[in-house]
Amino acid sequence: MLRALLALITVYSMLVTAADARDECYSCHGKKGMRGYVDAVSYEQSVHGRIACAKCHLDISGYPHAKALKVNCGICHFLGREGAPTEQAEQYKLSVHGRAALAGNSAAPKCQTCHGSHYIYRSTDSRSNVSREKIPALCSSCHSKEFGDYRASIHGREFLEKKNLVAANCFDCHLEHLTPKPGDDQFKLTLIRQCGTCHAEEMNTYQKTYHGKVARLGYANIAKCSDCHGAHNILPPSDPESRLSRKNIVATCRACHAKATAGFTKYYAHAEESNRAKYPVLFYTYLFMTALLIGVFAFFFLHTFLWAFRALKERLEKKGGG
Repeated sequence: MLRALLALITVYSMLVTAADARDECYSCHGKKGMRGYVDAVSYEQSVHGRIACAKCHLDISGYPHAKALKVNCGICHFLGREGAPTEQAEQYKLSVHGRAALAGNSAAPKCQTCHGSHYIYRSTDSRSNVSREKIPALCSSCHSKEFGDYRASIHGREFLEKKNLVAANCFDCHLEHLTPKPGDDQFKLTLIRQCGTCHAEEMNTYQKTYHGKVARLGYANIAKCSDCHGAHNILPPSDPESRLSRKNIVATCRACHAKATAGFTKYYAHAEESNRAKYPVLFYTYLFMTALLIGVFAFFFLHTFLWAFRALKERLEKKGGG
């Protein structure tokens, strides 16, 4: 009981100390118009609201003070201090963004670039900079061309215009923290599975094709979803600007098959042999070949059985006669 009481008093005193320290900071930074203004209510509702300012602003030890240095989020998120999760920081360090930042690229996004500084909320909170509905706009601040393509695509129209938040956005393909380099072979193969999380039927039919089977063996130079459909600028085949429209499909196939013709493009990329209405030729060909295979094996099984029966009968007759 005594230990529990001491622990409670210690935690309480720490919270009071942190609150007092924040109050000191608010005496200046809580005033609107003040450089470095912080809204006390919004900050204290954020995920960092219980943390004293000096826990992040390590260079500030008194008042008045010089311009504060940019906060290094890693002091907590790499080391697990103050109960901070570390997994996201480790992923960021390995990502294309993190590697660029570590290499000295000042334009590379840091934690604050996406999450903000003082008003950091959980991603499920609509106030968060990284809430699902804000992700495309957030990424567009650096990737304006890709955002333009995405906005015009079938995914972008669903997400941005129709407000269908189930539609794919940047994080669904590129991930939040462990953002891979787009040219990485492993990323290309992983992206196929990402497409399959939404397009399960198409994934199933793709895996039955030559392309899909080779991709499953780990070869990234085979045709993948993005090679045919595009990456950010995915449009339905009925759209004239689609990579799979009648005017563009030959050029799309020629990216891999230099001698591709209009007839070559009749290849069924997502054929389903059980769909008689959509693929009647394939359906009956599959039915015939299956029947032929079963018939051949049945014939040879029966032939082998009868041959073995005859051989056994002859052996028994010779044995009885001798």
